[in-house]
Amino acid sequence: MADVLSGVASPADVRALPEAALPGLCEALREAIITTCGRVGGHLGASLGAVELVVALHRVFHTPQDALLFDVGHQAYAHKLLTGRRDRMHTLRQAGGIAPFLDPRESHHDALAAGHACTAISAALGLLAGRRQLGHPGHVVAVVGDGALTGGLSFEGLNNAGGSPLPLVVVLNDNQMSISANVGAIPALLRTRNARAFFESLGFTYLGPVDGHDLGALTRALREAKASSRPVVVHALTKKGRGFPPAEADEQTRGHAMGPYEWRDGKLVRSRGGRPTFSEAFAQVLGDALERDPRVVAVTPAMLEGSALTGLKARFPDRVHDVGIAEQHAVTFCAGLAAAGAKPVCVIYSTFLQRAYDQVVHDVCLPGLPVIFAVDRAGLVGADGATHQGAYDVSFLRPLPGLTQWAPVVGEDLAPMLAAALQASGPSVLRFPRGTLPDLPPELANAESEASRPDALTVPGARWLRRVPGSRLTLVTLGPLGLSALEAARNEPGWSVLDARRAWPLDEAALLEAAAGGHVVVAEEGTVRGGLGSAVLELYAAAGISPRVKLLGMPDVFLPHGDARVQRTELGLDAAGLRRAGHALLEEERR
Repeated sequence: MADVLSGVASPADVRALPEAALPGLCEALREAIITTCGRVGGHLGASLGAVELVVALHRVFHTPQDALLFDVGHQAYAHKLLTGRRDRMHTLRQAGGIAPFLDPRESHHDALAAGHACTAISAALGLLAGRRQLGHPGHVVAVVGDGALTGGLSFEGLNNAGGSPLPLVVVLNDNQMSISANVGAIPALLRTRNARAFFESLGFTYLGPVDGHDLGALTRALREAKASSRPVVVHALTKKGRGFPPAEADEQTRGHAMGPYEWRDGKLVRSRGGRPTFSEAFAQVLGDALERDPRVVAVTPAMLEGSALTGLKARFPDRVHDVGIAEQHAVTFCAGLAAAGAKPVCVIYSTFLQRAYDQVVHDVCLPGLPVIFAVDRAGLVGADGATHQGAYDVSFLRPLPGLTQWAPVVGEDLAPMLAAALQASGPSVLRFPRGTLPDLPPELANAESEASRPDALTVPGARWLRRVPGSRLTLVTLGPLGLSALEAARNEPGWSVLDARRAWPLDEAALLEAAAGGHVVVAEEGTVRGGLGSAVLELYAAAGISPRVKLLGMPDVFLPHGDARVQRTELGLDAAGLRRAGHALLEEERR
């Protein structure tokens, strides 16, 4: 079957194939997706379920003259394979390799770069309106998973498109899943007779439901949609993980992201997990808080698996809420919970919190409600790339009045920080990275007793990890970078290390003490612009002092996908990089 795929270098080759060759092409695509994800990981399940759909789309529509916009891109690996990227798929999600999602800079067959759900309908309608205004021909198709219909932006797009005369084609890839099973009323409605009435009431012609694995039925429906002069929804029923038995048998996520893995003696062998992650450690301390206090409630926007909350959902089904891919709703839902006297903890990725910024400002911070944001995936994320790099949360949250921003160095910091946030009268943030927990270094061992007290009501401000009398230089860090700073300073007799612990409010006394030596390096895994380093410079300016200061962090670019450890080294955020920065700063004074 691979021979069929080897002869396909572009969508034109797909259209040139005889109909009898298409089942073999689909089988070869599945084999290639399974092999690729087994080697390098990736979003397996959704792409396996969309193979026939992608083939049918390329049989009917002619990219790039016609534009295909895939919501997120989890479902689009077959599209990548059919659009000239087959020979490079082994580089998927690797540094310098194929992007984890779709990107027009990678292929002119990709119409939209997107790593967050719910964007396709709005963008597709805008693209179609722009093409018509400028006299460009061609059709525009938005391929949307039913999980995206749990998000408000999709409904804003549907509302606008349904009232428009433009012939937008929306293909609904309905597999009843996002990462896990979808929640809420809309996914349930889609599998009833009311689906037709729902879309027709919004102004769309409704075609379906269609078997999403029947190439003939799909092709006929898509051709009818292409011929329409008004907006159309093609409702395709698919099965996530189709064609890979381990994914089909995975009731939780249908193989959403199963790799790396390999076959041995006819059995699937996955790579073994290592140490617990920050996400898992936070879930554990959150579970302890749920156990102790019935007022504590957890809320997440469709990230039960990603944020390690599935176990808590099983233990506390009425107090752990998955609200779907609806970040804005998640935040304002938490505001309502807090207003009622509950203690809500919104567990959300850094880049997903971006989507709910107005709600953080208007619905939480303005009234000063005690909502806790557990900001997961803060900092470098590696293979998920530019759309998921947690670079901006410190800078966009720091200006908000009354919002405290915590960042643990080690897992042992999580319990006292969460306890302090739960006792606070206003909103708080706990920011932690993607990755495994580091070992507790000797310098922090004495603080272990404090960290083990879940009933601690307060956490002091900044923490000296290394305090040298008469220090010439202080490394000021936020989060786990404190461990790299300790390593960098270990053999430097005049260097101190200060863990800021909070991005805001600052521990002004500690930071002014750090400036007394005349040299300060501030390192953070977030954007340099507007982050902790900027806050430190603002403090020094207000105090009328001018030590030499070097800021290290994520640069003013959207960092691509790659190995997060390698990227830290390249950005100078490892121990060697911090040591170089310190020496360079001291050397400046000698010149």
